[in-house]
Amino acid sequence: MKSNIFFLFLFILLISCQDQKQEINSIETYNIIPQPVEIKVQNGSFQLDKDTKIVVPNTEDFKTSAQYISTIFSNVNADNIQAESTENNAIIIELKDFEEEEKYTLSVNSDRILIQAKNATGAFYAAQTLRQLANENSIPAVEITDYPRFAYRGMHLDVSRHFYDVAAVKRFIDQLAYHKINRFHWHLTDDQGWRVEIKKYPKLTEISAFRKETLIGHFSDDPQQFDGKKYGGFYTQEEIKEVVAYAAANFITVVPEIEMPGHSVAVLAAYPELACTEGPFEAGTKWGVFDDVFCPKEETFEFLENVLTEVMDLFPGEYIHIGGDECPKTKWKESAFCQKLIKEKELEDEHGLQSYFIQRMEKFVNSKGRKIIGWDEILEGGLAPNAAVMSWRGEEGGIEAAKQRHDVVMTPTTYCYFDYYQSPAKTEPLAIGGLLPLKKVYSYDPVPAELNAEEKKHIIGVQANLWTEYIPTEEKLNYMMFPRACALAEIAWSPNENKDYPDF
Repeated sequence: MKSNIFFLFLFILLISCQDQKQEINSIETYNIIPQPVEIKVQNGSFQLDKDTKIVVPNTEDFKTSAQYISTIFSNVNADNIQAESTENNAIIIELKDFEEEEKYTLSVNSDRILIQAKNATGAFYAAQTLRQLANENSIPAVEITDYPRFAYRGMHLDVSRHFYDVAAVKRFIDQLAYHKINRFHWHLTDDQGWRVEIKKYPKLTEISAFRKETLIGHFSDDPQQFDGKKYGGFYTQEEIKEVVAYAAANFITVVPEIEMPGHSVAVLAAYPELACTEGPFEAGTKWGVFDDVFCPKEETFEFLENVLTEVMDLFPGEYIHIGGDECPKTKWKESAFCQKLIKEKELEDEHGLQSYFIQRMEKFVNSKGRKIIGWDEILEGGLAPNAAVMSWRGEEGGIEAAKQRHDVVMTPTTYCYFDYYQSPAKTEPLAIGGLLPLKKVYSYDPVPAELNAEEKKHIIGVQANLWTEYIPTEEKLNYMMFPRACALAEIAWSPNENKDYPDF
């Protein structure tokens, strides 16, 4: 009898130990990308159910955060959002005057979840962390302190080479929000298509938004082959507003790009009078760089100012991206008008003429209370006074701009071009070229060691780019984006000392 009691006791003890073991968490329990600044392991978990309350300060911003949390967890009733404090079975959001704008703390135990944030942005990022922590309706106990390394955390999408509808763009934004990426660089115009409705210039959507056919296979194929199918599309202004509002609700600012003075053949197809030669022109049917560019005459500046006026009405963010990259000087060298203008303005050469062009546009954008940002070629001939630079041809342009006390977003091809192959395997889908595996992306530090402390402050962030010459579908877009976008998120958000590739 005594032996039976002993074995019964031993059985109960083993079961209770097993139950206890399930409540003991380890650092491996918390799979969060990007890695937070600080995680303290706690034991136990919080169980969400239909009676879980969401307690928020009586402000609209935080009410929106609470409603968002209720949509993340289907088990939480949106009717349970309230202002009255409660300690048990509650998600509590509190206002906290942190120094960092996007900072939040997250405390989870078996009784409650406590989020502290300076504003709704921080509360939103806390919610994204909760999403990643959750195992169905269970949240492991934890103490997290978190804020981003960089203010600008960007992803770029080219919709000129291949067009993605509003629904696809929203899904793209969803992924950015999930990974705490806060800038969506929308590449809306290029040689192969113009994608934004401009009321004053209807031919941009009637003509420039479409090309007669598209290159099949790789650009380097000989002979090149084409599909013979008309291709194109554009976003109405109402659709643009819809996307901008959707991004804002996810705490993402849209940075629109209107290319100039190069990459403008699609525009010249509709408005040939803006070129240095008579044309005719047609939207590009293959990839690469075209010699025909905007001619820097008053008619061109009037056109671009009118276009940017409508663009700025659609996009409320601080920056307007004006391109500035890959502008051949061939037509300017051959143009009597351009050569006369160089002499009249006492410019050194065609590079000086590009600087004149960019500075003209910057003055206009600044007059509307906005700033320009452009690819690092805008350094040629002298950088516009208030311009920010995206350094893509390596880091040299960014270093030079930072030394001149201009803000910089690092986006070098060697680490940030997600149109490159992810592996050398022959099974990889067709890409533009180059090799950029996940480990190399993750290894990137956007702050160059050669900058001094003051200059380093001008590296405001990092961005990855998805050029879509060889990305015709959303399925392939996702394949090229992930998992490399996860690495980008950690580069942009997490402290350098927290990065650990095997753990990642």
